[in-house]
Amino acid sequence: MKLGALMLCVSGCGFAEEPQREERPEAAQERAALAVKKVMPLGDSITQGASGRASYRCALWQKIQAGGSSADFVGSLTGGHGGANSCGVSGFDVQHEGHWGWRADQILAQISTWAANTRPDIALIHLGSNDMFQGNTVDSTIQELSQIIDRLRAANPNIQIFLAQLIPATNSSALQGFNQRIPGLASSKSTAASPVTVVDQWTGFNAQTDTYDGIHPNPAGEAKMAERWYQAIRSSL
Repeated sequence: MKLGALMLCVSGCGFAEEPQREERPEAAQERAALAVKKVMPLGDSITQGASGRASYRCALWQKIQAGGSSADFVGSLTGGHGGANSCGVSGFDVQHEGHWGWRADQILAQISTWAANTRPDIALIHLGSNDMFQGNTVDSTIQELSQIIDRLRAANPNIQIFLAQLIPATNSSALQGFNQRIPGLASSKSTAASPVTVVDQWTGFNAQTDTYDGIHPNPAGEAKMAERWYQAIRSSL
């Protein structure tokens, strides 16, 4: 070969770079499924827990870890009402959206901001007790819960909603009538992309023995709530 031809090949006959392959949609879905799910505990004082109380979130966190799964609890709050929760579980993720004394309409007014800031994959909603205690109608509270679901979906169209039938209280008979409406709400709002699952926190919960004041769970009640949540969400983590 002539020297000129050899020099031409050296300068102009290099191998072209192999173009990057686009990720298969299936691979992206598999990668997303393996990511740690962001879980928003959402509700009122029963979710927040008081200072010196562990809250159901503590027992739920422990069950998730013991079951070999992972989760990232998300929310704008980190403590109990009046101070820190007493959870002693190592690594307990303290973030949540449990707001002491709040009704569904108050949560509705803020949920868009909270959801946009955290984009949860899973929401655990135990909400409506204060509405019933304060004489709000079942119809209005159910409608507000429906709108809360819509606003959570605006932040993440694929969010999984776990909607509780409320734990009983010793001072209100209205809770049972409210709970009877929850399955219908879940059925009407559930979609393939964003399912709404009913979690029965009422059955087997005794307000006399599982609360410390007729409303808020004691350790036995927290454990019962955590078990119901865990069994509902474990396959989604």
